[in-house]
This record gives sequence, C-alpha cells and structure tokens, in this order.
Amino acid sequence: MRTFHLWGSNGEPNFISPESVALYWILKDPKFGITYDGTLASDEIVFSNNTDLSPDNHLPLLIITNEDNEESIKVSGFDNIIRYCQRLNTPTDNSNNNNQLYENSLLEYVIQDLNPLTMYQLYLNSGNYVGFTRKQFSQLLYFPMWYNVPINYRTNVRKQCDTNLNLEYSLIEDDPDFDTLEKDSEDSGTQATDLTQSKTFKLKAKSLLKNKNELHEMKHNLQYLNKMTDVIKEWFTVRYETLPQDHEIAADILLLANIYIQINLPQGNKVLETLQKELGDEKMNIITNRIEELNSKNATVQTRQPVFKEQGNILMSIYHKGSNYI
Repeated sequence: MRTFHLWGSNGEPNFISPESVALYWILKDPKFGITYDGTLASDEIVFSNNTDLSPDNHLPLLIITNEDNEESIKVSGFDNIIRYCQRLNTPTDNSNNNNQLYENSLLEYVIQDLNPLTMYQLYLNSGNYVGFTRKQFSQLLYFPMWYNVPINYRTNVRKQCDTNLNLEYSLIEDDPDFDTLEKDSEDSGTQATDLTQSKTFKLKAKSLLKNKNELHEMKHNLQYLNKMTDVIKEWFTVRYETLPQDHEIAADILLLANIYIQINLPQGNKVLETLQKELGDEKMNIITNRIEELNSKNATVQTRQPVFKEQGNILMSIYHKGSNYI
C-alpha cells in the first residue's frame, strides 16, 4: 500500500503547499506514470497535515507499507516522490534517460526559483498572510500548533527570500504575528523625559514606523513581481527548447500549481494582471484553462481521513519528538 500524505482538508489540497496541490493533480491522472501499472488500486491520499511523520518534517510524503502493514519506505518532497515512482514504472533506455535529465532539471528550476515566490506571497505579503495563510492553520492543525507553525514558517520563508530576492525587512514591529503593546517603562535607575513618555510621541513614532513598513512592502512586492515574471518567462523559453510542448511533465504541473495559488490569493489580482501583461492574454488563457481542467478532473484515487497515529495532535506530536531521542 502506498499512502500519500498531503496538506489539505475536506478532500482537497490546501493552497499553503503548491507541492501538495501539484501531486494531488498528478495522482488523478495515470498518464504521468506515478501509479502502479496505471491503476490506483493500491494508492491512497491522506490529508494528515502532519509533518512529524516525515523524516525531514516536510509534506508531501509517501509512505509505503508491506503486507503486514509495516512501514518499509518513506519518500519526502514532491521531486523525490515523482522520481521514485517514475523510476519504478518507466522502462530504461538512452533516449528516456536524456529526457529524464531534462525533466529533472526543469523540476529543480521550479522548486528552487518559483516555489519561494509562492511562499513569499503566502507568508510575506501581509495582505495574504493575515487575510488567508494564518487563518488556514487553525483549520489544518490542532491547538496549539496552529499558532506557532505559521510563525516559524514565516521566519524561514523570510530567510529564504532574503537570499533569493535580497529583501531587507524592518524590525519585528512590522510583523502581524506580534501585537505592539503599549507598556510603561519602569526603570528604577533613570527617569525618561516627558517627551518620550507622552502618548503623542508614541503614536507619532508608531505612525512613522507603519509608513516605513508600508514603503518597504511596496518595494518588496515590486521585486517579487519582477522576479516572478522573469522566472516564468525563462521557464517557457527553456521548457520548449528541451522537450516537446505536447509532452506534459511533472514540472509543468508544479508550475501551474504555483501560478494557480498566486493568482487566487487575496492579493492575486495584481499577479494575474502582471502575467497577462507580460505573457499576453493568449498564453494566460491557455494556462488558466489547463489549471481549470486539472482542478475539475474527477479524483479516482482513494482519499481517507488520518487515523489517530497519523494525526498531528498534541499526544502524537510529543510521541514523535520523543522517538527522535531513542
């Protein structure tokens, strides 16, 4: 039995994971060579939202169990799952090896260059983060994990985007996860001046900080849009020089999943307008039509609810953390 653990709920993958969305779409279509002999009889999807099950705390995750229902293999990450399944189901020859190298390179390009931009939109665009992303975790995770997990993810994404986009973030006061509480300073050694103690000064300082942060975010969003259009343009240039256009590959689906998420977030209209301008209406219509086909395709793979040991509840979380030290 092969069990695919994804981010999602109510039988659908969640936007917080483009890899879960892409793998879900692929599992609905046997042509990608992921399923055994083109069938889904021995496959199942579980929207466990439980990264503790994964050796690197990352979803999606493939767990293969033997006839005794014992875990025998774990494969983590969209790219590793795709490569593992295709290696089992695809015959080996020289021409196929060359194509596989191209496919792997294209997949790596999407993961390294486009996935971080979707993470930027989810976690660092404050309108998307407050209006969508943060709320999702209260539906996907158990208390109290639903509070800390998005904060930790946001910190990690910020570091990743600092490297990829050279963003310079202001101090913690701009972070919507932290409330700036008005506290009176009680310093027994020194006494602050009337100016710094006054409410007027505090409100003015807070207003200046807010304006500064808004300017920073405008700059960051512009950098994101420029980077995103450059990545997608380069993708289409390289993609059709290496492989036939009618030969759809896993990297195509992951690219579409990223675009699908970015244009459907609360701040997605600006992304859609930018892509239409840069790529042209005809190409964007092809993209959005294909996304609609993938999204509306009937699922043939079995989906079930996670059992207790697969859930990310507090007891199992403690169990998994404890097992790491044994």
